[in-house]
Amino acid sequence: MLGQDLVPYLRAKGYEVFPTSSDTMSLLETADSMRDKLEPFQPEVIIHPAAYTNVDGAEREPDLAMAVNKDGTRNLALAAKELGAILVYVSTDFVFDGLKGEPYLPTDRPNPINTYGLSKYYGELMVSELLEEYYIVRTSWLYGIRRNNFVQWVLDQAHAGSEVKAVTDWVGSPTWTGNLCVTIETLMNSGAYGTYHGADQGEISRYDQCRAMCQAAGLAEAHIRPVLSSELNMAANRPHYSVLACPDLSVSSWETGFQAYLAQYREKSPAR
Repeated sequence: MLGQDLVPYLRAKGYEVFPTSSDTMSLLETADSMRDKLEPFQPEVIIHPAAYTNVDGAEREPDLAMAVNKDGTRNLALAAKELGAILVYVSTDFVFDGLKGEPYLPTDRPNPINTYGLSKYYGELMVSELLEEYYIVRTSWLYGIRRNNFVQWVLDQAHAGSEVKAVTDWVGSPTWTGNLCVTIETLMNSGAYGTYHGADQGEISRYDQCRAMCQAAGLAEAHIRPVLSSELNMAANRPHYSVLACPDLSVSSWETGFQAYLAQYREKSPAR
């Protein structure tokens, strides 16, 4: 989802971009294999947004989640080191346990409470321990026009008049891929290596997010039903509060990002 927005965004900015896909390179490959496939491009920067992202699936397939998010990231970091390339690794708010009660800073200690978050945190450690020239960019509640995601699903359900169970006790920062593209470009040219948070600002519960999105889109809210996360019987625990503070970056509000996404959504589905 993010990669498919990054490619046209960076090309429009004048960068020479070589996209890969699961058909051309897998995170389950060895470091040598990755290096051999990347070497012909002579990359200056390697952006790594790929991951095993099924949070509940990671509880059922922990070995696969670790193989992709930890070992795959390690191998890509090794390949980047051999090629002399800067690595940009996209991570997640799920590296935190949600107990802080106020926005997390990039310097706060991670404490993941599910396998997905743990696998992504291990990926962060692989990058920071193996490389000197890297950017770790944690983001949260990411959505975009290129793939199915929570925001698109809610709007589609609203158009269909179908019920949406929306959690009241998960609070975070919805982030539009378009804004994250800007953040990544800014960081990769900064020379200030390290760990950052790249999320749209503002905090909101999933339930209130659903209501706000429907209001902005001119859709009815009657189908949105508030529930507690404990009612959903999900395999993985989620942090109840995972808002990310972005002290080192200029980022827009989640409402502004959603308006930009909504314009894309309406262009993609004119009847809506």
